[in-house]
Amino acid sequence: MKSIVGILFTLILEISLLVGCMPKQVKVPSDEVTLQLKWVHQAQFAGFYVAQEKGYYAEENINVTFLKGEAGSNNIEPLVSGQADFLVEAPEVVLAYSSPHKPIAIATIYRRSPIVFIALADSGIRKPSDFLGQSMAVTAGSLDAEVQLKAMMEKLDLDVNEIKMMPYAYDYSSFLNREVKITCGYSTGAVIRLRQKGYQVNLIWPSDYGIDMYSDTIFTTERLIAENPELVTRFLRASLKGWQEAVGNPQMAVEMTLKYAKEPELELQSKMMEAQLPLVHTGEDQIGWMKAERWEGMYQILLEEGIITAPFDVNQAYTMRFLEEIYGVKAR
Repeated sequence: MKSIVGILFTLILEISLLVGCMPKQVKVPSDEVTLQLKWVHQAQFAGFYVAQEKGYYAEENINVTFLKGEAGSNNIEPLVSGQADFLVEAPEVVLAYSSPHKPIAIATIYRRSPIVFIALADSGIRKPSDFLGQSMAVTAGSLDAEVQLKAMMEKLDLDVNEIKMMPYAYDYSSFLNREVKITCGYSTGAVIRLRQKGYQVNLIWPSDYGIDMYSDTIFTTERLIAENPELVTRFLRASLKGWQEAVGNPQMAVEMTLKYAKEPELELQSKMMEAQLPLVHTGEDQIGWMKAERWEGMYQILLEEGIITAPFDVNQAYTMRFLEEIYGVKAR
């Protein structure tokens, strides 16, 4: 009779041989993905940083590289040229883009626009009709601000040509020197910076006058959707998870943002994060969700303003396919 030690040795040897004969699991290389951001690194993109730092992209076997945007740069070109796989940009900028290969929207992060028109509190400018006869600084090339201004004035039957357009100053010097009475800006940027400098301001929101536009939206290409829809799903799932965490824990999101931010100032990035929360988490539907009527509304505004010169089916500019798959909910 074999000893117990001998039997155990034989079993271990057999198991070792069996394991050695089994096929080894081959690690699949991570997919390299590039995300073109709309602007410089700041809390505006906190959800993407959270997805990166907490390993949500890694869980989806994705290695993401972020490309920052710059003033005056065309952020769409890296996407359509193949340098980037995904893009964060305002829908009106993309809808107005002239190319047979238009990017396709897969989710909207800012479901409300941060565009606002700003006047100093003592200027007496509190509503759009007060713009008439005044000077205004609108960001050069900022189609989203220009479109919303024209649409708002037209809706109120006010002549936008009665506003004197002036060059925009990113440091707001012409505005603060009162060379211009009104400046456009983001509620997540300009308003914060002006208040930090101690200025009291009046805010005129296009959304208060029925101009409802999406802002920061995730786009990809028709080619990537056709060739690798699974990658699109994995990237978006990780990104939305990052944004959900950012909304649920803003302080944590800011701490992670500081690793990337061009201006790693805790107070500034915290205020940016606070200001954007109601734009991202609107209390309706899920984060990233899009609505057909909002896309149709944006399209009609651009068409009426002559920004879109060749009409097309706006339903081809976005897809709910990936949001529906991730959330398990059908768009109505």
